Amino acid sequence: MKSVPRQVTDLNGARHVLTRQIGRGGQGAVFEVKGGRLAAKIVFDSSASRREKLRNQLTQIKRLPLADLEIARPLEMLREPVLGYLMELLTGMQPLSALCHPPKSVASVKAWYFETGGLRRRLALLARTADVLSALHGKGLVYSDPSPHNIFVSESSDAIEVRFIDSDNIHYSSSAGVATVFTPGYGAPELMRCTSGVNSLTDAHAFGVLCFQTLSLVHPLIGDSVSNGPPEREEQAFAGAVPWVDDPSDRSNSCSSGIPRSLTLSSRLAEISQRAFGIGLNQPLQRPGVSEWAERLHAAADATVLCPECQGTYYMNAKQCPWCDAPRSGFAIAEFHLWDPSLGEGSEIVSKPSGDRHRPVIAAALAITDGETKVITRRHVNGHAGREGQRPVIALKLEGSRVTVQALDGATYRLTSPTGARSAEVGPRPSSILLKQDEASWRLHLGSIDTLHRVVSFTARKAGSK
Repeated sequence: MKSVPRQVTDLNGARHVLTRQIGRGGQGAVFEVKGGRLAAKIVFDSSASRREKLRNQLTQIKRLPLADLEIARPLEMLREPVLGYLMELLTGMQPLSALCHPPKSVASVKAWYFETGGLRRRLALLARTADVLSALHGKGLVYSDPSPHNIFVSESSDAIEVRFIDSDNIHYSSSAGVATVFTPGYGAPELMRCTSGVNSLTDAHAFGVLCFQTLSLVHPLIGDSVSNGPPEREEQAFAGAVPWVDDPSDRSNSCSSGIPRSLTLSSRLAEISQRAFGIGLNQPLQRPGVSEWAERLHAAADATVLCPECQGTYYMNAKQCPWCDAPRSGFAIAEFHLWDPSLGEGSEIVSKPSGDRHRPVIAAALAITDGETKVITRRHVNGHAGREGQRPVIALKLEGSRVTVQALDGATYRLTSPTGARSAEVGPRPSSILLKQDEASWRLHLGSIDTLHRVVSFTARKAGSK
């Protein structure tokens, strides 16, 4: 059924007016429902067998432990002759594809990239998307069809909410030969070749594709030789028979479009992309999992600074803004180390040998541009992932050479000088500390000083310096 009614009725007899289409795929389309926080998925195939299969699938999904995940839950089936169901959906959301493909009408792709949140927001949205997918895998489930069309994000450029729709895609892993649904361009090569069913590694391939595409505005398998070649060349690329666009040893499918990866990928994101689309393209067991993508995306988002001239965001290791060439402004780095009091006084920060010296092990690092406020979350404090990891703990604001520290969770934290000679408490009232240039200044303890915990050291960096 390709025509869609303006009004549908659910099995309880309630009528729902459909407004704008907010997503569309091979199986159907998703519409906003007027007057509420709902959406309706309309399935094109209205056969009796498809209806029964969908009913059984939704019944099973309602029993799954998904309440703690950002997945739009199915609520009720629709009445005949329409095949579909109602789902929860926050208002003010749009498909992730809106951040992957600049409209043809835009005069400047760079301006559009900034208007839609720039690099930092894309990294944060993708990190949260990976968190959801990783948590789903942790429950023994797979999403089956991750694509920018069924992952929704906030429309507002300063918000980073994420929701997966099309929950009827959720399955347990399947075997080769079982019918699977995937979006062309995102299905793993083994699905294209029908040599595997869906599993966490086919999800990982799809996520890697949408991640690369959202950041760089180019599909990792569609280089110039594919986009300018015959249609079967694209099928070969999706089946893993063509080098990926940034293959270092085979440039036959390099890409002249999109945003340079030197601007969009940190060194660790470039490395994981190489594994995902290099050896991992046709060897699934060598493919990085979604949890690894999540960790690297969070770290990359944390390592971005803001350009006061063009308002673009970029990685802190650049001496100048790569978008407008303005000198990088001053910033501070909050580095998270592990504090182990059992190592003895003066040696509590866990370190590893590096040449003739020992260097502290960095568990995480957060860059703070002058004038910006950043938030330490439970992910920084104890490595929690997902919703729990998003909980705010401490706010940090850099103003010149001073950082204002404020607890957001009602707790009290201890600040000590590097020598331990001075100390202070940080609570709900803001406290200010003075940073030294290129030297670790003060330590913020995120736990009792007598137990194993993470500690934050602050270092000021000059404008335009490494």
